[in-house]
Amino acid sequence: MKIRCPRCQKKLSIPDKYAGRGIRCPSCNRGITVPNLTAAVGGSVGHSELDLEGLAQLEAQTTEMSEEERTEVETTLAAKRAEESDDAGRFCPHCFYKCKVEDPHSEVLCPHCGKAIPAIASATSAKKPRQQKGPGATGAGGFYTELAASVGYPLPALASLLTAAGIAFGAALVPVMVMTAAAELMQQSQVGTVEGVQKADLSNVQLVLIGIFGLEVFFFAAVAIHAFFDVVRTTAVNDDAPPKLSFAPNQWGKSFVSYLVLSVYIAIMTFVVAKITVEGDIIGFLAEGDVNGLLQTGGMAFGVGMLIVFFLVPMNLLGIGLGNIGQALNPVNVFKSVAMTHAHYVFLVLILSVYGGLFGYAFLAVLFDWFLPEMEKMTSGSTEGKLLDVALPMLVWGVVMIFFFYGSYVLARLHGLFARSFRKNLLFGTQ
Repeated sequence: MKIRCPRCQKKLSIPDKYAGRGIRCPSCNRGITVPNLTAAVGGSVGHSELDLEGLAQLEAQTTEMSEEERTEVETTLAAKRAEESDDAGRFCPHCFYKCKVEDPHSEVLCPHCGKAIPAIASATSAKKPRQQKGPGATGAGGFYTELAASVGYPLPALASLLTAAGIAFGAALVPVMVMTAAAELMQQSQVGTVEGVQKADLSNVQLVLIGIFGLEVFFFAAVAIHAFFDVVRTTAVNDDAPPKLSFAPNQWGKSFVSYLVLSVYIAIMTFVVAKITVEGDIIGFLAEGDVNGLLQTGGMAFGVGMLIVFFLVPMNLLGIGLGNIGQALNPVNVFKSVAMTHAHYVFLVLILSVYGGLFGYAFLAVLFDWFLPEMEKMTSGSTEGKLLDVALPMLVWGVVMIFFFYGSYVLARLHGLFARSFRKNLLFGTQ
């Protein structure tokens, strides 16, 4: 028989054997009574129909809920909805990345693609809209209050940084060890032969080591670039835990390409400024490496032009982190975002100069005063089979990588805090 649940109005198909008995509705889980079947007047044997009168009386008695029952149902549904929201998190409608958001009424940025995830509407929010204020620049977790703490921001991710250092060390040392061991075995295999014992030829080891070192520079630069934008995104969405380094090219490819495009853009803008302000052969200055001559010829005009170009770079980086490379290079978005954050952005540039100068000095000091002097010893040791002369410089190289990644995390954190506090004034990611 076909009946409709008087509680939830769900159409049900009930076997005839349950006629006259009490069952639970599979939809609303409430108890209902199935009407009896009565013989049809003038009908054939076995033909039956519903007791419409009994069904009508049942529906009249049970269709309306009491106020207490309605309140109970609404409370249960609201609690279940909130529980499901907490368990499932929020899914970005653009890239379907799952992220945990405590407040379902606030719009947030996806930490994966940087685009806006709209607020979740609920039954109660439809009646009473809830205004969610963005994090203040001077409140808890704001831009100005977190400046000093930014120096220690990468510490929880130190294990990831040490992993990068270990990869930098092992990726160069292991191939050298294998090639040296193979050459030594070949040398020993010649004992008792006509050739006699000959010195192992390790001339190719130096070339392999230099090639591996070049690949490492490229690889870790790409990893650091992705980590930079990853920190900007996660910080902007109020996540204070530093993300781990990603060593998978399929994850950092987009970030690396965006950074390359930005680098080409900066190079083009530098050439345009030089073309306007410098009298003479610009290509000749660059070919000869005469940077001082270029600066002297360009004078104050060239310096001001370059100051403007590099003054906008942090906003370009914010554009990539929160949106995409197209928005980051859009002069309208960039200049409007700078204008709407005015003095705060100037302070960001100044604090980036201070922090960047400190980390840059430490990085270059380790690189030039510690690592590069060991390079000659490393290359000569590789051709002579002296693995210790190779291992010690590579340990220093691992320390250089730690300094590099640590500084990248701190500078990215400053960009992310700025985006967190002044998100509504930045024209990236929501278009």
